[in-house]
Amino acid sequence: MSADPGPARLASALWPLVPGTAVVAAVAGLLLAPLATVAAVLGLAVLAASVRWPRETALAAMVGGPLYLSGYAAGPVTADNVAVLYGAAVGAAWLLARRRSGTPLAAWPVALALAVTLAAAANGGAGLQGTVRFLSLAVLALVLVNSTPAARSRTVAWVEVAVTVGALVLLAQPLTGYPAAFGTAEGVGLRFGGLFGHPNFAAYTICLVLLYQVYARRFTALRVASTAVLLTALLLTGSRAALLVFLVLLLPAVWLRARRFLGLLVPAVVALPFVGTTVLTRLESISRTGGLSGQNASGWRLGQWQDALEATRGHELLGIGWGQTVSVMGDELGAHSTYVQLWLEVGRVGTVVAAVGLAVLLGAARGSRTAQVLLAYAVVASVSDPVLLYPSCLTVLLVLLSELLPARDAGTAAAPGSGEAGTAAPTTTPHLQGAPA
Repeated sequence: MSADPGPARLASALWPLVPGTAVVAAVAGLLLAPLATVAAVLGLAVLAASVRWPRETALAAMVGGPLYLSGYAAGPVTADNVAVLYGAAVGAAWLLARRRSGTPLAAWPVALALAVTLAAAANGGAGLQGTVRFLSLAVLALVLVNSTPAARSRTVAWVEVAVTVGALVLLAQPLTGYPAAFGTAEGVGLRFGGLFGHPNFAAYTICLVLLYQVYARRFTALRVASTAVLLTALLLTGSRAALLVFLVLLLPAVWLRARRFLGLLVPAVVALPFVGTTVLTRLESISRTGGLSGQNASGWRLGQWQDALEATRGHELLGIGWGQTVSVMGDELGAHSTYVQLWLEVGRVGTVVAAVGLAVLLGAARGSRTAQVLLAYAVVASVSDPVLLYPSCLTVLLVLLSELLPARDAGTAAAPGSGEAGTAAPTTTPHLQGAPA
């Protein structure tokens, strides 16, 4: 017996009405409740993208959130937290649907999440936000290494573009006034962070991409333009530590990549009339706030470290709890050091756990010179600022390392039939799209 054609005939007759109904509903919604309608349309678009392109949607949310949304409130949290949580959920679902490979890239965020959890257990449950944030970074690393080398290369290229766009917004900030600039502690000039949020977030994130580009195997015209934009934006952040460590790690590249520095002179000279005054103001501010005196100088940081270490008394083993440094500091500011902050907030036990995770990550980078440079920058700069804890910095670092680490350390390609190429990753990372050596 043939199936009843009635329902099929009815569906065929009603289907042409769907577009018209959607248009009428959208117009009526925009007139009666525009904000709710726009939110509903965007939500449906995100859900559709998540179903059609789960990996790409997850990466976009987990990377774009820290880069662009940390300065916008979303109820009790910031918008980047919402984006990262959604991206991590989609990424975890994508991972569960296929054969998975582990990676030492996840060692550092997983160790941090474990350290935060141990400290939380001893301090009344505080630290859930830190645990979730670092676990989401582990999901990011796993999604990357379970993608094909070509997909990782595309993700790195888009991160370069995204950070460059963020730097352009930062360069326009002195002219547009958006977002609001940050004043220096000494009242000398202004500091700019653009969509990255705090100027330190911008400075260290920009430096990581700059080092990646400078040590790249190919230095195309687009990359020259991007580097010029990033260098100028770095000066506007007013971060001395970010700039000084960057210059130190740039010295080997001056010898290894000498010719490409000549290519940077032309765009630098062209940009000087437009941003020269602002750059000179920032350099004056940096020079006047340096040394051992002043609230934002090296001596002030030494005082912060001393106060933070003294606050560990009585909480030596498991710390005072994640995110609690501000509450025990006399000036209600942070410890301004990854290592001092960990020692204070997660204690000796948590610090040892974190140290193991960092050691695993450092060991995995032994096969790539560029990866070693990036990790050296993050590790050294973390002495004076919590670079290895900043979400935007750690996100960009993991994305860049995912392409640089040898395949045996970074992971393998997805299994056949999973929507990725069926071939396993090669034993060495290919230099696609001008990837670093």
